[in-house]
Amino acid sequence: MSTPSPNPEMERAIPPAEAPPIPQKRLYANYIRAIAACAVVQMHAIGVYLYQFDPAAPTDVRFVTSDIFYGHLRWATTFFIMISGALLLRSSREEPLGPFLKKRLQRVLIPFAFWGAIYFLYLYRGDFYYGPMPAWSAMLRTVFYQDIYFHLWFIPMIAGLYILTPVLRLFIKNAARADIEYFLVLIFFTNACHHFIPGIFIIKHFSWFGYIGYYILGYYLATYPIAWKWKRIIYPAALLMPWLTAWGTWWLTVQQGTYNEKIFVYASPNVLLMTGALFLFLRDFDWDTFANRFPRIHRAAMYVAGVSYGVYFVHPLVLDVLKNGYIFGLHINPHNFFNYPLHPAIAGPLVAVLAIVLSVGIITLLGKSATLKKWVM
Repeated sequence: MSTPSPNPEMERAIPPAEAPPIPQKRLYANYIRAIAACAVVQMHAIGVYLYQFDPAAPTDVRFVTSDIFYGHLRWATTFFIMISGALLLRSSREEPLGPFLKKRLQRVLIPFAFWGAIYFLYLYRGDFYYGPMPAWSAMLRTVFYQDIYFHLWFIPMIAGLYILTPVLRLFIKNAARADIEYFLVLIFFTNACHHFIPGIFIIKHFSWFGYIGYYILGYYLATYPIAWKWKRIIYPAALLMPWLTAWGTWWLTVQQGTYNEKIFVYASPNVLLMTGALFLFLRDFDWDTFANRFPRIHRAAMYVAGVSYGVYFVHPLVLDVLKNGYIFGLHINPHNFFNYPLHPAIAGPLVAVLAIVLSVGIITLLGKSATLKKWVM
């Protein structure tokens, strides 16, 4: 990727507490949201092969391809967290606690209830159709103690961050840049230690930090200028991380004999570095010029950004229907595209593009109804 030219104005020394905010530009936020939505679909389109590792075939093309794709796309989900932090923690609007929580929680929990019910029925479709009916205890456990479907973990997590936002805003409002930097280092350091060396000293008691770090990091990168001398270090190092992540995951998996995601997790420093660097690059990119030069791509990206929440909900259902051949018996997956064998490095992106188009189409159709729109996105 090309590197933005240094801006002399952003390079001059500024006392941390007096650092002026970078003008907020919703354009970069929408592009990041659209890019993240497409990347999440791509990850889920090919990620199933990670769990099919065969110790007898450590260089199996499906696992290796999936590993490489995942290694390059681990930033996707955290981008949604960072954009939320960038926009909500920087908001200049003074919102009372009640209305703020009501607006935000309704925004995430109403679609969550709708899609949770859809995926619950889809998950138990065989039991409901062929019988016997699953036990009530098993169904209640799925609803209250599990994620119902693998991607729905994100919604309770982001809802929790929304609940914490009024408190985090108070911290942000009264914090100097150095205070925020200290908090970020503390969060990511303890998260990494908790993951790689759990139980050490007091680290185990800091595990509740969770995704707060990415939430505040989004605000930090959207607010404060990063000196070019740091970018010259961050960008080249970040370019190595996807390959290091993929190779490290493959090596750990071979050693263990089963899929090992230890360095794929969001707490890993390698994932943090590539995520922060790419977010920073996209924040600095001249999206106004890009939009003027490529108006059709711009309109498409803005539309995808607008329906990205709905796309996140529906795309696993689309992928599963395509994979299982429920439509005219056509199996569409990264190794069998329309019943035709293909290399997963070729078919994987094709499946993702098809799933994105179908997901956007489904959400668009459902969104035609004002009543349904608030339930699906």
